[in-house]
Amino acid sequence: MLKLANTVRSGLLTSTIRNVRTLAPTVNPAEQQQVQAVLPDKLYSSIEIEYRGHDKAVLKSYTTFLQQVCQHLEIPQGRLEVLPYIRWVQPALRSKFVHKKYKLHYETRTHISKLEIQNVTGSTASTFLEYIQRNIPEGVGMRVGFTELQPLPLTIQN
Repeated sequence: MLKLANTVRSGLLTSTIRNVRTLAPTVNPAEQQQVQAVLPDKLYSSIEIEYRGHDKAVLKSYTTFLQQVCQHLEIPQGRLEVLPYIRWVQPALRSKFVHKKYKLHYETRTHISKLEIQNVTGSTASTFLEYIQRNIPEGVGMRVGFTELQPLPLTIQN
């Protein structure tokens, strides 16, 4: 019985091991640079950055940081919008089973701000977003929305 189990086990091991060989395509560096030069950079008409957190002072400080980054990198800045906070209240009983009239209320407030960046290229946008996302404070979440400019299709141009 033991001999049968060993042969089955060794058969399973050999059947699952496969050698896969792939050939890496050889690319001439001059051709690679030529292909990169042909592709145009993306253009964004606006990038909307929405960031939210529970501490109003942290969001205000991060807003100042974003405005300073835009100023130093000479990125055209659009409108800054401070949205009303979202209030979430969760009632809970003070004791586990009885005394229903003794309740606690837990409340959280989420403050939201939006900043718009206008007329940037794809490389500038990716560099800017990487920098501000690496320096985001703790407890702050971010959502980024892009509006990309596209050329008209050939069927419409003609």
